[in-house]
Amino acid sequence: VGSHPWIFLLLPMVLTAVLGTGLIHLPKEEEEDLEEQYTPIGSPAKAERRFVQGHFTANDSNLFSISRKSTEVNYASILVVSNTNSLLEQETLSEISEVDDAVQALSVTQGNGTQILYNEVCSKNQGYCVPSNPLLFAWKTNNVLNLKNITFPIYSLAGQVVYLANILGGTVLGESMGLSQLLLEAKAMRLQYYLKTGEGEDSERSKAWLIHFLNQVGNLEKSLALKKIQVVYFTSLSRQLEFEATSMTVIPLFHLAYLLIILFAITSCYR
Repeated sequence: VGSHPWIFLLLPMVLTAVLGTGLIHLPKEEEEDLEEQYTPIGSPAKAERRFVQGHFTANDSNLFSISRKSTEVNYASILVVSNTNSLLEQETLSEISEVDDAVQALSVTQGNGTQILYNEVCSKNQGYCVPSNPLLFAWKTNNVLNLKNITFPIYSLAGQVVYLANILGGTVLGESMGLSQLLLEAKAMRLQYYLKTGEGEDSERSKAWLIHFLNQVGNLEKSLALKKIQVVYFTSLSRQLEFEATSMTVIPLFHLAYLLIILFAITSCYR
């Protein structure tokens, strides 16, 4: 090595450059699938999930039920936090309702000129989009709803039992009322927008709407001039988009790291 240093220095570089040309054959336009990339192929868990899917079918277009889904669905989630002690007030719920209406009014214009409306991509139950929050939906339907008579975590709403523990946070409870307690205050509320998930065009249209949602939700906050609440958001695509952004920002630094390692090795050999 000492007698012929250039051979051992240049040969690895040339070999790396020649073999590296194979990277141009990697697919670039294919969508990244985190499950495909980070889970074993042919694992027993996937086989068991297919068994569950075969026996517990789900219809996103008419009979959607999140409890029957065994895979991650397309969704947008907004967490609303009140600037006061509780959001169970008419003015605060009115602002939350404005956010809900603005999100559902979002539409995407595709390259061919067609529009994707929320009503077209939302998961539906009995012909209607699944409400983003059953308590908010009940208040929008009936503005005189008694907000002082809500029980937590189980609330009887128009003869139907609604579980509130996963849609309300920062709760302050009062006296017991059967299996539940009287809800005195709630600091946060979650709005969950479920979209059609599956193979083919429906899922692609849902993802296009989600990307538009991520691009526009910041503008919605400014245009609504919210005073009573603050909002944060997350979608089923957020994690994947973060991975893609990381690969674009971190991987180029590997070239610099390799260069520094090589320079350090060469400098060390001259001692």
